[in-house]
Amino acid sequence: MAKYSQEFKLEVVHHYLSSNDGLKRTAKRYGVDHNNVKKWLFLYNEIGEAGLNSSSRYKRHSLDFKFKVIQSILNDGMSYSEALVKFKLNGTGMISHWLKQYKEHGIDGLKPKPRGRPNPMPKSQFSRIKVSQEDRNKTQEQLLEELAYLRAENAYLKKRRALIQKQKEQEKVELQRLQDSYLN
Repeated sequence: MAKYSQEFKLEVVHHYLSSNDGLKRTAKRYGVDHNNVKKWLFLYNEIGEAGLNSSSRYKRHSLDFKFKVIQSILNDGMSYSEALVKFKLNGTGMISHWLKQYKEHGIDGLKPKPRGRPNPMPKSQFSRIKVSQEDRNKTQEQLLEELAYLRAENAYLKKRRALIQKQKEQEKVELQRLQDSYLN
């Protein structure tokens, strides 16, 4: 929800325009910052009542639109205020933000960011194994035979790896023994 309603902003602007109070006196009377009053007056004078509508402040702008605004400022020498009026925006803050993002990251800085919380559980990188029709047609006996074969193969490979590791350790011990005997 906006901090100030459109009706309140309109009341402040009408009071300023109809009275002899200056910016600071009007701001003090309504309990707002005088810069807000100045901004509301500018928007009212340039765009009208629609400029005070806070709901359009949170409008999402396309990448092309943002790029057009930035190009107008950079290439045409347009001020933030002029861009605000030309493109019917509600504040220069978003323009300065877009310009900063564009200068830091280029066109990618203007792309919309994902909203909401990130998914806490990443999707599994392993998809379900697709079972071929050939495997589906096998009997339980055939599947058990294949399972026994694969288990034996796995055990053989584990044993081979253990023997190789043991052989390396023995060679390391033998090398260390030779180095110790050579140094003594």
